[in-house]
Amino acid sequence: MSEKEPKQLEVIADEIVIGPDHLTRFERARIIGARGLQISLGAPILTKMGKELSDPIIIAEIELDKNVLPLTISRLLPDGKFQNIPLSWLLKGT
Repeated sequence: MSEKEPKQLEVIADEIVIGPDHLTRFERARIIGARGLQISLGAPILTKMGKELSDPIIIAEIELDKNVLPLTISRLLPDGKFQNIPLSWLLKGT
C-alpha cells in the first residue's frame, strides 16, 4: 500500500474519532439534497407520507428526521485518514 492511499481509522466501540458527535449543517444539507434528487428520480420513499406531500426536499428532510436513511458519513482528515460513521450514530442526540 502506497503512502497516498487513504487509511481507515480504527473504530472503537461506537466512538466518533473525527469531527463532532452530531451531524453538521453541511452534512445535513448534502444528505437532504442527495436524497431529494433520488426521490425526484423515482426512488422509493422510506417512510409513510400523505398523498398531498410531493416536494422531494421536504420528504428527504422528514426521512432524515425520522432516522430511516441507511447511510454512512465518511469524514476525512488532511493526512488522508478517514472514518466511516453510520448516520444513526450522528442522529442519536436529536
